[in-house]
Amino acid sequence: MAALIEPSLAAALDRKMALRGKVEYTPSDVSLIAEQLNRFLTAQIGQGFEVRDLNALSGGASMEQYVFDLYRPNADRQLVKMILRMSPLCSVIETCRLREFQIIRAVAGVLPVPEAFWVSDSDEYFGRPALICSFNPGVASPKDGGGKATGLGTVYGKHREKLAPQYIRHLAALHTMDWRDKDLSALVIPREGTSDAVDWSLAHWDRVWDEDAVEAHPTIALARAWLWRNRPVVDHISLVHGDYRNGNFLFDENTDEITAILDWEAGYLGDRHMDLAYAMLPGYGTLEGGTYYCAGLVEKNAFIEEYTRLSGLSVDPERLRYYTVLNMYWAIIACCATGPKLAADRMTHLDTMMNIVPGLGFYFVNELNAILLEEQQHDADG
Repeated sequence: MAALIEPSLAAALDRKMALRGKVEYTPSDVSLIAEQLNRFLTAQIGQGFEVRDLNALSGGASMEQYVFDLYRPNADRQLVKMILRMSPLCSVIETCRLREFQIIRAVAGVLPVPEAFWVSDSDEYFGRPALICSFNPGVASPKDGGGKATGLGTVYGKHREKLAPQYIRHLAALHTMDWRDKDLSALVIPREGTSDAVDWSLAHWDRVWDEDAVEAHPTIALARAWLWRNRPVVDHISLVHGDYRNGNFLFDENTDEITAILDWEAGYLGDRHMDLAYAMLPGYGTLEGGTYYCAGLVEKNAFIEEYTRLSGLSVDPERLRYYTVLNMYWAIIACCATGPKLAADRMTHLDTMMNIVPGLGFYFVNELNAILLEEQQHDADG
């Protein structure tokens, strides 16, 4: 019988619960990080290197990140700018560094992504899991785009014309790539023609709500029942990004070329409609001149038409609606339950943000209520 939650993700949730009530977040000492980094790199590449200009990197809503230069006088590339991505004490979304590492390596050559160098999937070197990847040039939002927290609501303006086709093309390439010969051992492969991937996702987020919620909420109860009752089968197993939206890719402001797609930690094998619905969520787009742009980039119908043309895959309105509900469901849980819980328990380095994100969560509650009401009326009409 298939596991209810993918083991690597269940382990991440187990780790959070083991720490709850026992540990509080304290800022990391850069000198300690430097010692840990040197010890880890020695284990990977031996001697003959120097870590230069190690500094904390701001931005993002989950990982603790540090940027540094790795100098190796005897290597082909003597100086490489890198990023150390460390799992925080606890996160608004608990993820697995090994999964992220394997997914980045799997899509390299298909999509523009950072180069994944090394991963530590235990607490041995940094006291928590971590990975090291390349630092890629580019910006997440244009200088005149009204920078928003984690990229939400980014306005691309004149850059949209060139960015939108790339954004769609990369998503189509991701969903149609042959992942079966890649090392994705940290992920569980769902069976095609079943609801395996949906079952595992629902079980995961149900558990998170049950462990993190302060009190019961009728919208969550109704959505949970509706999602289990209506879960669709997956007709084509795709590698899913899980967080494909504005703010999670970098681009060159001069050429408008996407230089790197980031934040692969929520990736899994499942239904392409999960990414499509997520990219179309109302909380992530922008309304400009009476036109709504999904992820600040493209109108919904144009998005679907071009994605279908490039991928050769259909976009089913019913499944798109289902995954819209599922995306709102987990976003509400992360924003309204986990975030405030982490802040209250002093288990996050982003306590201020964790007290802000419930605003987005309750926006989704309102949107989800409207969808559930429509579904209830549809069922009543027979």
